[in-house]
Amino acid sequence: MSAIVLRLWAALWLVLAWCLPASSQVAPGSNAERALEAYRAGSYELAHELWRLELDERASATIGPVAAQRNLGNAAFRLRRPLEAAARYTAALRLAPRDETLWHNLEFVRREAGLEPADRGDLTATARRFASSWTLPECERALLALLLSLALVLGWEALRGGALPRACALVLLALLALAAVPWTWQLRHAQRDTLFVVQPEGAPLLSEPRTEAALVARLSPASEVERTDALPGWWRVRTAEGATGWIADTGAIALRAPWR
Repeated sequence: MSAIVLRLWAALWLVLAWCLPASSQVAPGSNAERALEAYRAGSYELAHELWRLELDERASATIGPVAAQRNLGNAAFRLRRPLEAAARYTAALRLAPRDETLWHNLEFVRREAGLEPADRGDLTATARRFASSWTLPECERALLALLLSLALVLGWEALRGGALPRACALVLLALLALAAVPWTWQLRHAQRDTLFVVQPEGAPLLSEPRTEAALVARLSPASEVERTDALPGWWRVRTAEGATGWIADTGAIALRAPWR
């Protein structure tokens, strides 16, 4: 029966490995290739624009959305726009939450912008980072693999009985409970259409989509708000405190790629 258990765990890890992103290469002649050449030549504004176009045109077809957001962050930092760089790295981490290089870059540019660390290292921040450490598709695949494994082990216990299958079932139940934490978090947060405020002085939250409208509040730099509606040049947003209003679309960056 130990051989069955080993095969079971091997199949589980194969499914989990399927969750990991595959590497991609720059397509010759694409905006991504031209952006890379411009970046290496020190033309950071051109590189930034080309990578932005690449992201708008479904970056998954060439370098992938994670690389596109990372490169946009690198270019924004070179252009001395650390808040935009922080937004780009944050957007990339939504798609690759365990990328340590992205985490390092994010914390670096947040320090450059005079912001608190994204991961403060306390218990709350650690729990939040664990809960957001997997993307929603990864959570779903892991839960499916664990459920299938549990079904096999319960079938084994029903046929043969014994302490070993019961112990395996208890371990799988514990893993299911653990995997349900990031899955629940992603269900609540991953589908929200959030914006990252990049104005160093903060973005004015207005009662109407016009510059002369009454000021509702001022959103602090690097704060995240949920986009609920849009008009040309304006976004209607809701803050974490429940306040609603309009901000200019130049004051924030979407944390989800346009084509998503």
